[in-house]
Amino acid sequence: MALRLSFAVLVVTSFVLGLVGFAAYLKPGASAFDLVYYSLQLFVLDPAPFDVEHAPLGWALEVARFTAPAATIYALVAGLLLLFSTEIRRLRARGSRGHAVVCGTGPIAGVLTRRLRTAGRGVVQIAPTPNADRGVLHVEGDPRDPSVLRAAGIERAAVLYACESDSATNTAIALAAHALPRPGARPLAAYGLISDPDMCAALRARRLGLTRPTGLHLDFFNPDTLAARVLLQNDPPTTADPVMVIGLGTFGRTLLLELARHWRLHAPEPRPLPVIVVDAEATSTVAALCARHDLLLTACDLEAIDLEPEQVSLPETLPHAARRVYVCYPDQDLALKVALTSLRLWGGGPGSLVVRVDHAAAFDSTLLEGLDGALRVFPVTDAAGDPALIAEDLVETLAKAAHNHYLADQRGRGGRLAVNPSLVPWEELEEDKRESNRLLAEDIGRKLKEVGCALGPRVDPDLDFAFTEEEIELLAEMEHVRWVRMMVSLGWSHGPLRDDENKTHPDIGDWSTLSVSAKEKDRDTVRNLPRILALAGFQVVRTR
Repeated sequence: MALRLSFAVLVVTSFVLGLVGFAAYLKPGASAFDLVYYSLQLFVLDPAPFDVEHAPLGWALEVARFTAPAATIYALVAGLLLLFSTEIRRLRARGSRGHAVVCGTGPIAGVLTRRLRTAGRGVVQIAPTPNADRGVLHVEGDPRDPSVLRAAGIERAAVLYACESDSATNTAIALAAHALPRPGARPLAAYGLISDPDMCAALRARRLGLTRPTGLHLDFFNPDTLAARVLLQNDPPTTADPVMVIGLGTFGRTLLLELARHWRLHAPEPRPLPVIVVDAEATSTVAALCARHDLLLTACDLEAIDLEPEQVSLPETLPHAARRVYVCYPDQDLALKVALTSLRLWGGGPGSLVVRVDHAAAFDSTLLEGLDGALRVFPVTDAAGDPALIAEDLVETLAKAAHNHYLADQRGRGGRLAVNPSLVPWEELEEDKRESNRLLAEDIGRKLKEVGCALGPRVDPDLDFAFTEEEIELLAEMEHVRWVRMMVSLGWSHGPLRDDENKTHPDIGDWSTLSVSAKEKDRDTVRNLPRILALAGFQVVRTR
């Protein structure tokens, strides 16, 4: 803007100086039209009066005959840059290294791009129109086309986010990117947005089922699932007081499942969490969810109330009070209307009434003043568009689930932190122990394939599963072999006693030499796999 303003000032100044200078240079007899015409000729380097002998030019004309051509040259250069700007940015994009490629122009793509730029990352966006941020390089075209991906420098990119509106398109983009060669570079991390939570879980399960190294780092994410997880991580229910969920759109259903999962892992007391569910079709929707996710039946005490949105604010329609209320209608205007007109929901204290909105920027928070902080908005897109959160792939999710299951099991057995230093939340766990859980999770697909099983989303609890004794024995030995290889790679060796300082362990050896208790520990690891997977929203299915 400053450069354009300076250019305008230079043009006007040169023209005025030309008028003044030619008025003195040409003496009386020159018309106003002549003065304007000759002044304009200064900008094209061809002022006719200079071709004949006249008096000295004077200071105004001396200055103008240099500033006017300078303005012309600047305009020519700027025009050429504008003319070739698309090609220049395309060349810059193709030559980028270690950058992020973002496909799409939707809300998640916008939030991701802003956060990546704020973090100092280079970004190339494949979209129909350029980004308002001039620092974001732009490539136009179909991101499923290998030539378009090459133009975005995908061979040297660090990460790809496929954020188009169609889930199938996002999957195709990720696979097309991985099909391109990356000579001398580490595998590309690619993440595809999947709008349906169940489909997202199914695709993630299929990714884990790849037992051979493929050079792929491919995962999928669902914005509603990520946002619900963020909401409960930042402000979880800490008492068994009733919770109310109003509106069972995609986010409302996902939040209900995450509430059950979170309470199952972190409940401060051994009783179900009372949850009141309000929706126009609450009874049928809750019944369908419970049929597919039995965790709801064990972790929550559910009550369904069938109410249309306009009925929620009527007196006496909600027979129970709730300490925490989540208004989750997909239409953010409807959600805000229900929250602002349902006066009986305001009495839970600061932050007790949470309203789902798309973007925080789309809502003026000053409208909530005077409610003592009781009502707060939760922007789903802003919460989900976090590169670090999206990068938490299925292996990390299952590793956390394995550790959380271990914590719950040890609590039930009276385990104490003073005796077992591993009885801490995942975030406080030592890195080597977290990595051990990750390697265990990464090996699940190989083990399941060995016994004719596969991983799927947990949508059919009636399809009961348990390993046979023969399978438990086989997989326990496989787990022991995997563990030994991991320990040896870390510099451990066999010793009569466990010694962390000298890295010796009595269980490092053949399966046949293990003690009964050591073998039983590996068997328990296998037996617990279905429960760990169920906790993360998956189930084991026999394929033969």
